[in-house]
Amino acid sequence: MKFFKMLLLPMLLLLVACNTQNTKFGSANELEPEQNLEELIKLKQNAQAAYQNNDWEQSVEYYGSLSQRIPNDAEIWFRLGNSYARLNKHGEALQSYQQALSRDSNNSKVWHNMGIIQLKLATQTFVQMQEHITAGDPLSIRATQLVDGISRLLKQDFSKTSTD
Repeated sequence: MKFFKMLLLPMLLLLVACNTQNTKFGSANELEPEQNLEELIKLKQNAQAAYQNNDWEQSVEYYGSLSQRIPNDAEIWFRLGNSYARLNKHGEALQSYQQALSRDSNNSKVWHNMGIIQLKLATQTFVQMQEHITAGDPLSIRATQLVDGISRLLKQDFSKTSTD
């Protein structure tokens, strides 16, 4: 019984300390609902302006912040993916597109852009393959054909379909 009391007292102190810590953090750092809404509106306006001005670094910063604050908005994740794609950060773009699809799996623009990124990554893989194998390797010819085919496909004019 004495052992139980010795164990109980530190646990109670720990729980009280955690609760006090959370209360201080929550009340000191939270904004009023109106301020929070105004801040989000301003952040979204800044994100849209950066996106429209092709300022991809700023766009990533703003949409990244928005994605943390409004995580269920598929459009924010889509725009974040597009911004990463413009910076040739394909892994981050894919992750963002996957987040967008987990929120809206019917968005054809997300599927399209994710497919383009995957084609670019596939091309990079086959180019790297060619750098590491001998020219006489039977798969070298196949890799060249794949790189040529994907490159031709990626150079086609996709302007008729909106990807933004």
